[in-house]
Amino acid sequence: MNVFNICKRFTQLNLSAMQNGVANKSTLFNNTFNNIMSRSIVSTNPSSIGLNNLRDNPGANKKKVRVGRGIGSGRGKTSTRGHGGQSARAGHNIPRGFEGGQTPLYKKMRKYGFSNVAFSRVYNTINLFTLDRLIREGKVDATQTITMKHLYDLRVVDQITHGVKLLGQGSNYFSHKIDIELSDFSTSAKEAIEKLGGSAKNVYYDRVGLRYLLKPYKFDFVPKRARVPLKLRDKYPNHPTGYLGAYSTDVDVVQEESN
Repeated sequence: MNVFNICKRFTQLNLSAMQNGVANKSTLFNNTFNNIMSRSIVSTNPSSIGLNNLRDNPGANKKKVRVGRGIGSGRGKTSTRGHGGQSARAGHNIPRGFEGGQTPLYKKMRKYGFSNVAFSRVYNTINLFTLDRLIREGKVDATQTITMKHLYDLRVVDQITHGVKLLGQGSNYFSHKIDIELSDFSTSAKEAIEKLGGSAKNVYYDRVGLRYLLKPYKFDFVPKRARVPLKLRDKYPNHPTGYLGAYSTDVDVVQEESN
């Protein structure tokens, strides 16, 4: 019980005491306070608490409003649900903005603006210390070119959507000369690999090409390598396109294949 209820109760008893001729206010306050606190679980005397007087504080629990108990109860007849309709039925759940089945207003309004979020390329990430552990455990052969297929088969990355990016955490103690082909590399990771004499090559795959790389058994043909988008051409300068790389962005590769 809060202070407001205590003062309210004290005022009521004070008025009744003045009418009955009781003038000792201190005695009146003590009696009122003890009367109120005796109904609460809080007690100044711990020895007075027992299993027979444990209860919640006054006002801690509120009784549920009972509807449908007659018109005189104030919550009877339609039980505050109105006079029929969809909202008066049991289990109704009308979504926000629902207009009975017709096209809602928010779908009639024109959309403004544009966002590239739906077209962003999100890469799965691994670190150099993970790659170092796989090489030391013998799960990855450092003498062969490491691709996203090796990492996918080892379940290092799962559900690759656009590619894999190698991060440089663990570059201080990475000491393996490797050749690796991934979608992207951080600056520190690429410098650490090239410093040891290895190579880190950026390769581009669209969704179909990436699926063929990871799960070739699901294809009856070899799909063409998709062309690199214009905004990514600087990141993938030597990307082969077309069937078996017949059309490449590298001029030297095209001349060699034509000869």
